[in-house]
Amino acid sequence: MLRHFFHSCFQRRSERSPSKSCHSATETDSSEATCISSSHIPNLPRAGTRVSTRQEAEAEAHTFAASDHTMPKPKEKAIRMPKGRKPYERSQTDARYYADIQNKTVAKASLGPVKAKLNKMFDELIPEDERQQTDKNGNLVAVDEINAEQCMEYFQRLGTNPETCELFIVLDVVQAETMGTIKRAGFVDGWAQAIAESTTKVTPDWAGQRQYLKSRMAHVNSDPAYFKQLYDLAFQISREPPQKAINMGVAVACWEALFEPTTHPWRSSSIDWLGAWTAYLKDKFSISKADPEGNVEIEWRRTVSKDLWSQTRLFAAKTMEDETLSFWSEDQAWPGLIDDFVVWCREKGIVTAMKGEDSEMEE
Repeated sequence: MLRHFFHSCFQRRSERSPSKSCHSATETDSSEATCISSSHIPNLPRAGTRVSTRQEAEAEAHTFAASDHTMPKPKEKAIRMPKGRKPYERSQTDARYYADIQNKTVAKASLGPVKAKLNKMFDELIPEDERQQTDKNGNLVAVDEINAEQCMEYFQRLGTNPETCELFIVLDVVQAETMGTIKRAGFVDGWAQAIAESTTKVTPDWAGQRQYLKSRMAHVNSDPAYFKQLYDLAFQISREPPQKAINMGVAVACWEALFEPTTHPWRSSSIDWLGAWTAYLKDKFSISKADPEGNVEIEWRRTVSKDLWSQTRLFAAKTMEDETLSFWSEDQAWPGLIDDFVVWCREKGIVTAMKGEDSEMEE
């Protein structure tokens, strides 16, 4: 089904010099400053003459000193280290910071040759006579994306099964925005980032990509956060903008790929939950139609919202822990479609209602 969908889709002021008309000092009272001429300045005593305290005071009062008009500088605050922090810790932190910047700069520079190889690999996915296109200015430029058919050929080159979780691992690495196309920028930048961040050596060639994808597959079951990342990606790239929901047929195909039995099974000890879930959806929301050639097509009468998509993953995790569905209650905030699924499972005998629940549901 996914194969089919791929094809369809941050002055100081200068000190003013005294006026030339004032060759002496300034005198300030309680109201204003007045400029005094030199003829009014008392005669200073000759050398050797004793100066009285009063005369000395008056002379000092009429002497202009620039320093008397300079604002005092604030005291410099001493730099204090945080309580409990040793003096050398700051230098160590600074050293790590600059070392990190240097390492990132070196790493970025070293990705140049890697990106050049990745660009050539992307070209290999396009027929030679289709590798250039004309831009709006009439210039020949390199093709910047591959279509659904070329995507399928890429998956085959990697040995990837597009009907399993492997599909979304690849689309996550190449930073895909839609299900049926892969852009050159996403392919080059995505794989360059994967190569730089991998704990094991990954070579920029087809064998290196296959090796990397195999290592990521091992994380699907052991790392719930990684599975959630792929699960959320599946919904995002399956939408057809500006729609906020996805077609239920596409959702079913994605669920079947994400919960594929050999990679990340939605199956408890005695119940095949994925099978029951898809059977319920087909029973309630699909219509089978045959075309003139006798081929049966399924028409879906409902879409799947982001909330329903997310809650289904949480519900699946709960059923793996408790296949009796005792965690479920009508008073909880599960989507109505999931509530109806629980009722459907009990009606079909897939699960048995806990004691007392039958009467509550009848009321």
